[in-house]
Amino acid sequence: MVVACLPRGWLPVLLAVVLLSLRSPTVAPELVTSQDAALLEEVREDILCFSRSFEDLTCFWDEEEEASGMSHFYYWYSRDVPTACAVSTQRREAGGTRHVCAFPSQDVRLFTQLHVLVLDAATNQTRHQRELSVDVVGLIGPPVNISARWAGATGQVHVSWQTPLPDYPNFFLYEVRYSAVSPHSMAWDPSKQHTGDPRTPLSSSTHTPTAGGAAVSPQAGQVGAGAGGSGATAAPQSPMPLLQDLVLTNTWVVLQHLRPGVRYHIQVRTKPDGTSMDGVWGPWSQAVAAETPHSSGDIGLCCSTPDLQHVRCEWSWDPAEHSSSHELFYQETPRGAGIREDMWQRCEEASVGTQGAHSCTFQPSNASAIAVLLNVTRPHGLPGLSYFQDPFWLHQAVLTEAPQLVEAAVAQGQLSLQWLPPLEQLAEQLDYQVRYTAGSSPDWKVLQVPRAARGQVLDLRPGARYRAQVRARPVGPRYRGSWSAWSEPVAVDASPDAGWVVPSATLLPLGIAGALLGLRCAFPALCSTVKQRLWPPVPDLQRALGSFLHDSGKQGQALYKQPAEEAVLPCLLEVLPGPAAALTPPAPEPTAGRPLPRAGAPSTDIANQSYLLVSGWEPRGPP
Repeated sequence: MVVACLPRGWLPVLLAVVLLSLRSPTVAPELVTSQDAALLEEVREDILCFSRSFEDLTCFWDEEEEASGMSHFYYWYSRDVPTACAVSTQRREAGGTRHVCAFPSQDVRLFTQLHVLVLDAATNQTRHQRELSVDVVGLIGPPVNISARWAGATGQVHVSWQTPLPDYPNFFLYEVRYSAVSPHSMAWDPSKQHTGDPRTPLSSSTHTPTAGGAAVSPQAGQVGAGAGGSGATAAPQSPMPLLQDLVLTNTWVVLQHLRPGVRYHIQVRTKPDGTSMDGVWGPWSQAVAAETPHSSGDIGLCCSTPDLQHVRCEWSWDPAEHSSSHELFYQETPRGAGIREDMWQRCEEASVGTQGAHSCTFQPSNASAIAVLLNVTRPHGLPGLSYFQDPFWLHQAVLTEAPQLVEAAVAQGQLSLQWLPPLEQLAEQLDYQVRYTAGSSPDWKVLQVPRAARGQVLDLRPGARYRAQVRARPVGPRYRGSWSAWSEPVAVDASPDAGWVVPSATLLPLGIAGALLGLRCAFPALCSTVKQRLWPPVPDLQRALGSFLHDSGKQGQALYKQPAEEAVLPCLLEVLPGPAAALTPPAPEPTAGRPLPRAGAPSTDIANQSYLLVSGWEPRGPP
């Protein structure tokens, strides 16, 4: 009757639906996925078993071809009666059949020996068998709540997660892998929370991302990547090879030495630690993304203090992008503390100069290290860019104003410069440099001035116009920094006669010598007469002593021919004793073969005697 009430064309459709429902049973979810089987390939057993939570157990075996008969699966614990398991069958993608047994939860026990057995239903012969324990066949899913955030330093990303099994928090190892991919830059607004980049879906059924899991913010490690101050979008890059795998027991890690301005994909997986529980590595989590901070040097971002109270940050940007907005944030980090997500402050005193020059000035409240983040928002749908400068100390980033030249005087061919220090508090810790050049020449001569000096004297070339400048830099034990800008140039004229004092003293002797040389060449006879009068000739020793030397030679020959026994050798040296009061002359002793001279007899050898005066000798009078 119901069929008769249906419209005329519906009967064939209804019959087809009924037939299909009878021939197509409900498809049950796979108890063993191809991923599970791939992870268990390293296990060399005929029957493979695994547990996802240590409160469940699944065993399976594969057959390449259809079995000729039915199989029965039995399991039992020690001293228990074997229990039959209802086996389900799955078709393998590579061909063949997979037989699966899912244990009832009440039959899953830890730290107890379990026996499993597969029997051929027709012959009752054993096909496969194995002994195992549930606590050593762990196949644990990836961690949950994976997040990646900036670690507060260039090239660092902090990754954290939660254990997949809260009941076993300290029984797992974790492996982290990361790789660089094509950069997709996003700027960060501290007033907003970002849940991720919609262009790169990162959600996964294997973990639950938090709101900051892939946030683009200082607290989440997402600072933009791009092409520096030019504002051009970086060319897409192909996925880069895996950089590194890290195995650890903690639920967090800080990835270091990452490339600046690059987007990274990060994955984590789990494995029992092998102490209380054991098993194999589980599947990788879905990737979460994080971008390392872009280098501040790409846009010349530099911060310094001119007065030890305020901080001035300067950077350059493409003048063509005049509609882009720039926001600078700073954070004071006490010693030993890291970057905190809730401590960023906006710099309000921003200004824009010519040729794309930007600056912003703020006053920190304490003497802590200061970190700076610049956020650039660009128009026309271009991705925003962010740049980070590592924390710095105020007293180590001093950039004073230029010194003030107060005096420039020229005297005696020298320029005397006097200046005032740019910051009196640093007067004793400032080094100075002075440079000067003649006329409009671009070649400057730079002189290093002693520390804490307030003046310098320069030697000038007369008759030229000079320009001079001075700059300062703190190099003390506490305060350090960079060279200041050069002071305003001072121009002075060196008069032509101012520099002739020192040159005249040098050129006068040279002029006299040149004049004398000219007279000698012009009047040689006159010069010869003057020379004879001023420098008489030296007498010829050969002529003056020739007769003397000739007579002396003859006398020597006569003495040589005299027989030795007849020759009287006079004493050529007489030693005179000391004072008369101390010594008296001894009586002369007769010499054998030589009579003593008579008193009053003239001596014939006095001319050949010599006298040696002994120290302390005094002439003696007659006895």
